[in-house]
Amino acid sequence: MTKEELKFILEKGEGYFFEFKEKLDKSFAKEMVAFANASGGHIILGVNDGNKITGIEISNKLKSQIQDIARNIKPSINLTLHDIGNVLIVKISEGIDKPYHCSDGFYLRMGSNSQKMDRNQIIEFLQYEGKVKFEEQFHRHFDFDKHYSSSKLNGFLKLAGITKNLDDITILENLGVVKNIGNKQKLINAGILFFSTNLDILIEQATVTCAIFDGNERIKILNRKDFTDDIITNIDSALHFVKQGLKVEYKMTGEARRQEIYEIPLQAVREAIVNAVAHRDYYASGAHTTIEIFDNRLEIGNPGGLPKGLSSDTFGKKAVRRNPIITNLLQRCDFVENMGTGINKIKQLCFKKNIPEPEFIFNDFFTIIFKRKILNEGLNEGLNLLYKIIDKNEGKRSIELAEIINKPQKTVERWLANLKSQNKILYKGSKKTGGYFLTEK
Repeated sequence: MTKEELKFILEKGEGYFFEFKEKLDKSFAKEMVAFANASGGHIILGVNDGNKITGIEISNKLKSQIQDIARNIKPSINLTLHDIGNVLIVKISEGIDKPYHCSDGFYLRMGSNSQKMDRNQIIEFLQYEGKVKFEEQFHRHFDFDKHYSSSKLNGFLKLAGITKNLDDITILENLGVVKNIGNKQKLINAGILFFSTNLDILIEQATVTCAIFDGNERIKILNRKDFTDDIITNIDSALHFVKQGLKVEYKMTGEARRQEIYEIPLQAVREAIVNAVAHRDYYASGAHTTIEIFDNRLEIGNPGGLPKGLSSDTFGKKAVRRNPIITNLLQRCDFVENMGTGINKIKQLCFKKNIPEPEFIFNDFFTIIFKRKILNEGLNEGLNLLYKIIDKNEGKRSIELAEIINKPQKTVERWLANLKSQNKILYKGSKKTGGYFLTEK
């Protein structure tokens, strides 16, 4: 590690691969165990919680103490020591004889924290470790010259607020997505998901499929989009798609721009989309992450069900990540938080909006269902259609609505009179410039 790399690491802060400490303390062993049980990492001594270098006296005694801690871990772990000025970097390799434990117990790196495992978690950990994580594998068809996108890395660094003062390969190594295999740098699948130009060709199952249906069943599709870009772009594109399909109320605030109030809080929808993309099972090659909008609900689903270590009893109460490297990269961009608060955040946002708490379904898929308020119940087919058109095109006059709905103006005016008599709509404004609006949103 060079001075420039250290500066880069300090700027992006602690994470899945890095832990900062001002001095050697009692928690040092558990941090080493957590890294060895996960994907490896670095403990940097001489740095405080504010990511500032405070320095530490680097002596042979200090190095011997660290080596003794490593030998007392069962089984003993491999590490290397390297100093830069008055900062000591302790590099812990991923263990080849998991699980590792110290006198305080078994620990595992989760995001930017090291969490102690209980008996059931240890059993699940042993079962899961028999399966190589998809995000850590190499793609046999990936070619740096053909598929890597430097512009996507630049966009990621901008989102993360990190200055680009190193070459791309070194940055990717420090992000944990490039590994040296036979003196050759190779990008792991987690890196491909973020920094590839050909995601639809390399990892087709990373596609996010969005659809709007007519009614409450999967019969007639009104609109569909398949997003096949990098993970971050897919999240933004999917959220934009949802915004087009939800009802929105405009509130005048006295400012130049009016406030948009969506029937389902967009923050809650965004959390659900990020959750689906971050925690899906990428081994499930025949299934996409799906976002489906019906008249009475919004469903967001991903293949894989609950990750190992979570059950219906612990769901929403503790953080378990199926794809820790992917989650760590999203956390760098503030797409996710450290401690698995996303589900509770979704519930709170819906509660504040005074809409029903989402339904969570766990099977081969993990699905979040947001309930929509049905405002057009009890209308016949023609009135129902006109009602939906007004909902999407408020402020239009009868002649404009007739053009949109492709019906005679007299028919539309008759329907409008019917809707007005039911207090479903009202006319606002002058005869020449006014239009029809829903009475409630």
